[in-house]
Amino acid sequence: MITVPGKWTVGIYGMLNNTEHGLEDEVFEGSGIEVVNPAWKDEEAFRKMLPGLDGLIVLTTEVDRPVVESLKKCKAAVRQGLGVDNFDLAALKEKGIQAYNVPDYCVDEVTTHTMTMALMLVRNMTYYMRDIGGKVWNSLKAPQSRRADELTFALAGFGRMAQVVAAKAKPFFKEIAAYDPYVSREAASRLGVRVAETLEELLKTADVLSIHIPLTDSTHHMFNEERLHLMKPTAFLVNTARGGLVDGQALYRALSEGWIQGAATDVLEVEPPSFDDPLFTLKNLIVTPHAAWRSDAAGRDIRVFAARTMKTALLEGTAPNRVL
Repeated sequence: MITVPGKWTVGIYGMLNNTEHGLEDEVFEGSGIEVVNPAWKDEEAFRKMLPGLDGLIVLTTEVDRPVVESLKKCKAAVRQGLGVDNFDLAALKEKGIQAYNVPDYCVDEVTTHTMTMALMLVRNMTYYMRDIGGKVWNSLKAPQSRRADELTFALAGFGRMAQVVAAKAKPFFKEIAAYDPYVSREAASRLGVRVAETLEELLKTADVLSIHIPLTDSTHHMFNEERLHLMKPTAFLVNTARGGLVDGQALYRALSEGWIQGAATDVLEVEPPSFDDPLFTLKNLIVTPHAAWRSDAAGRDIRVFAARTMKTALLEGTAPNRVL
């Protein structure tokens, strides 16, 4: 049941580089919700607004314990994005503040980015592009390519994003496989996906491994030396999930010592990274700057979906995509 709206104040911080919030105003029109939107990177203004907020919407800003303790009457915090690893969920729970994410805003963008990276690896694009940049014209220097329709495309994780990737990968690859302890076998059957019984089984059979797992304390560095050693020396790894899932030092060794043939990642453990990191010297690695989500449509959707979630949470007491 919708309650009679009072006067709500929602703070939006960390995505916009100015105080424009027209999209959010359209969503909140007539609801009694007003927006406070300090300029991006104005930390002083951000801290000052916290005690007066009924709701907080952020992108990458850390909603850590000090931030949470400054929220005196806040009822809901919404992450403009898929994960909530920048939220201190324990602190939010102690304060009774609901937490939400926006898991639907960039599915096409991320899944297309994932497939682009996978196919670039299979076709040795990283070698060719770097050679051409160095004014070398020689198609024979790169490792010999294999046909995609002879390869197994493997998904670590089989949630919403991974299932869309599976559908997009199916026309290209011989077999699609997945491992997820919470796997939907009905969805796997519908998409023609073979379910691996263990992650180790998946790694051993993968020709292309695509990671779609949330970052938590238990999944941090899930892909470490031990697990990367299980992969074929001809295999490729693609990560459009979270940088902390892969041990960067282990990945460097895997790529430089030939444990696997190549990798592509849109995410790194530290962003922005140090460009002195030896990973950036590798010819068999593709890196993009956490850009898989980007498009005009996604830039609008992330704001509109987050505002709709906040509006529903404040007016109805709860909303879809609640994580806490």
